[in-house]
Amino acid sequence: MKLTKTEIDKLSFKGKDAFYWDDSVSGFGVKVTRRGKSYIIQSRVLGKTIRKKIASCSVMTPEEARREAKKLSGEMAGGVNINAEEKKKKVLGVTLQEAYKDYKKTRTLTIKTMNEYDRAIEKTLSDWKEVPLVSISRDKIEKRFKEISKKAPALANLHFRLLRALFNFSIEKYAVDGEPIIPSNPCGRLTILKLWNRVERRKSYIRPEQLKDFLNALTHKTGDAEHLKTVKNQCFFILFTGCRDQEAASLKVKDIDQKRKAVTFWHTKNHHQHILPLGEYLFEFVKKLCTGKGAEDYLFPADNKSGHLLNQRYSVKKIAQESGVPFTLHDLRRTFASIANNHISGITNFTLKKLLNHSENDVTAGYIQFEPESLRGPMQRIEDFILEQAGIKAGEAGKEDGKEKDADK
Repeated sequence: MKLTKTEIDKLSFKGKDAFYWDDSVSGFGVKVTRRGKSYIIQSRVLGKTIRKKIASCSVMTPEEARREAKKLSGEMAGGVNINAEEKKKKVLGVTLQEAYKDYKKTRTLTIKTMNEYDRAIEKTLSDWKEVPLVSISRDKIEKRFKEISKKAPALANLHFRLLRALFNFSIEKYAVDGEPIIPSNPCGRLTILKLWNRVERRKSYIRPEQLKDFLNALTHKTGDAEHLKTVKNQCFFILFTGCRDQEAASLKVKDIDQKRKAVTFWHTKNHHQHILPLGEYLFEFVKKLCTGKGAEDYLFPADNKSGHLLNQRYSVKKIAQESGVPFTLHDLRRTFASIANNHISGITNFTLKKLLNHSENDVTAGYIQFEPESLRGPMQRIEDFILEQAGIKAGEAGKEDGKEKDADK
């Protein structure tokens, strides 16, 4: 038919989508759906049928739509996939902030990691937030990375690893018809030119002779603020379990199995459930933490959006001053691991990995069906050693079957 306003007004939805084609411009038509009527143009480009909506019939006259259809038809006749080109334009306009929002939707991030990533976007890369990704060049990245590295090399590595991840994500996320619009990751320059900062892995931990002073500082004192008391409780818990800061912080009362005397960590770094038996002394301590709380309450609560401990920096600093033992929360994890390896007999490398919930890459280990209860003995011996060093318990921790651990081991 000749698509005129009169003819278009007569068209109505009859239970299913319908197409009405113009007899003067090939491929120009009107699509009628339950939602309304719209002008379309359709043609074959390189053997593929391409259809594009021009506009709603309510906002454009047939003559205007016909002119636009002729223009688009000419482009398609020249081999241009107009839909793909439109997608390309949108992709070329995707900003760093938009890519970051899409990235977070596809990732399961801990609150601590999310906060650090937000910090990267809001501070280190703040002036790039509304800039299209394709405009962030290799030169800009190199210059900014070097600027941040002068003051904080570890922070520069962390924040630009996020930027690298965002580009890797965007290359695939915003590909058009399977072909990436962003040809390569500009952060690759940092690797090719070997610009990443060498940051030595921390090796600090609390030595056995420091444990007495440290544990004394963890006792609640008159005048301690509730937040400080909670941080002290968390430090105690991490020292005796070797878990990570936020693995402990996110624990709820329901994660403590008082019948089995065990704790289940759900929010772990490797995303694997981690069940750990509790030593007798630690179990009594945890039972007190659970007293008066509901199943959904956090063991280490805080007055913030998450509901649990997140920022313990000032409290940790205060505990360090009081004890005379400088430390970080992760030092407590290293302390646990060092005690297990250096002072407790019978703990194999496999067992130590299970205690720390490290991923096991060995093929043979994959066949072993591990039972968490097998960790109860090692956990008790580690606890006994800490308590002995602190003068809380007398005994012979670190011995197995009455024999001292071989110093060479």
